[in-house]
Order: sequence, then structure tokens, then C-alpha cells
Amino acid sequence: MTPRAPVVLALAAFALALGGAGAVTSGCGDTGQRRVAFAARAAGFERPAGEVRFTTSTGWAVTLREARVAMGPLYLNTLAPLACDTCEARTLIDRLSDALVPRAWAHGEGHLGAGVIAAQVTEQVEVDALSPAPVPMGRGGDGVDLPVRSAEVWLYNRDGALRGAAIRVAGVAERAADGQTTRVPFRGALVADASITTPQTPLDVARRVRGIPVDFTLAEGATLTARVDPRRWFTGADFAELLEGAAEEGGERVFTANDNVGRAFLNAARASRGVFTFQLTTP
Repeated sequence: MTPRAPVVLALAAFALALGGAGAVTSGCGDTGQRRVAFAARAAGFERPAGEVRFTTSTGWAVTLREARVAMGPLYLNTLAPLACDTCEARTLIDRLSDALVPRAWAHGEGHLGAGVIAAQVTEQVEVDALSPAPVPMGRGGDGVDLPVRSAEVWLYNRDGALRGAAIRVAGVAERAADGQTTRVPFRGALVADASITTPQTPLDVARRVRGIPVDFTLAEGATLTARVDPRRWFTGADFAELLEGAAEEGGERVFTANDNVGRAFLNAARASRGVFTFQLTTP
């Protein structure tokens, strides 16, 4: 599925033309009066060469052989995330409205929802999360030169190596106990469809990873690098449950949203902290 068209900055520019920077910044001063374009790229986490092996919070030693993510579109927001990363889930149209008609929020309310999207990258690329080598994100991004404090990653399914998923992962989990080692080859995926929704969280909201902390000011000619770290994806997972089901050909166990490994993965892969990071390099 093709990500949303680049409409945010068109309205931001319209707001600047009408009322100057104040219309866009919601009273954040007189910065942000210039449009900027920047390069964008996505990659796995920075690491030395070799296999990716880590120990989960439940004591499983996990070695990943595949970890792929469909990265993009990306959005940068002017307001910092709250402690509750999923508070005040709002539609893109709501936030566009905020850019044109600034809102006043009482202390303690969900002010992330009232922030202004200062920049966007509408391209999508497939990222090997096990490789630190950056992948260019098409034409890059555009925005206004505002300080940004949070980022969003929207997860859309992708064909190719992802085979219709937004995230795909495979590996082996091992845990030693009482002189014996339990070994569980596994694989699974996050597919952005009805399986990740609830009556309170429609798909358009469930696909977003919101409230990712960032702290930089956009600049013309800069390079934005978004990285994904899969080592947090299995926080809280107990792979022993997968042994209760039948193995696939080759011995792999497939996790789903109906077991604890799949539930842990679906939550942790969309965590606002510890999975996605953003860095801006200026010329």
C-alpha cells in the first residue's frame, strides 16, 4: 500500500503565508519561517560485524537471522512525547487542523496531539534491521526549520522480502535450566491489518509508532537517519510456549498474535522508546 501523499507541508506553508510563523508554531516564537529540504535514510542499529545475539528480559538468548522493516512514512513533531506514549491518539487531519488553528491545552492534557508536524518523509523503504548500512529514502523529506521533539514511524505492509508484512523476523531462542538447554527456532511477522486493531484502536492509529524522542532543529541540506533496533522486540516473551504447537517444516515455530511471544512482539516492536532512533546531521 502506498503511504499517504505529502499534504502536511502544503498546509503548513499556507499557514505561514496567512499568518507568519505563529500560525504554524502554535505560539512557539518566530523560528520556523523557512521551508527546508533534507536527505533521509533508514538503517538497522549501529553495531560491529557478526551475528546479532542478545538476552531478553525473560532470560532467553536470541540469535536473529532475519529482521526486516518497512520504514516510512516518517513525521517529525514540535512537541515532546508524554510519559504515556499512546495518549491522545488523533488523526492526521486533526493535527493539520491544529497547525492552522492553534489549540490551548490545560496542564496534563494530551499535548502531543496538539503538536505541529514540522517535517515529513513520505517515501517507504525496506530496511535490514541487522545491517547498519543506511538505505536512501527516495527524494528525502521536506518541512520547516522548527525545533522538533518527537517522531512518528507509520508501518505499512510491503511485498518483496517482507512478503506482505510491515515487519518480519526469524531466529533461534535458547535458554538453559537444570543442566538442559531448550532451543526454539522461530519466525513471525507484524502485518498491518485487523489483527493489530482493537475496538478502541483502529488500523490508522495502530500502525503508528508515536512519541519517539528526538531533539534537533531542521535545516536545509541536512541528512535525517532513522534506525531500528530489533533487540527489544521480544521483551517479556517466553518462547517455551511455542513448543506446545506443531513445528513447521525445518523445525521452526511460528508465533502469532494468539500466543505470548506474538503479543510481546506486536507490543515491543511498536514501542516509542528503545526501538527507533533518529539523528540529524547538518552540512
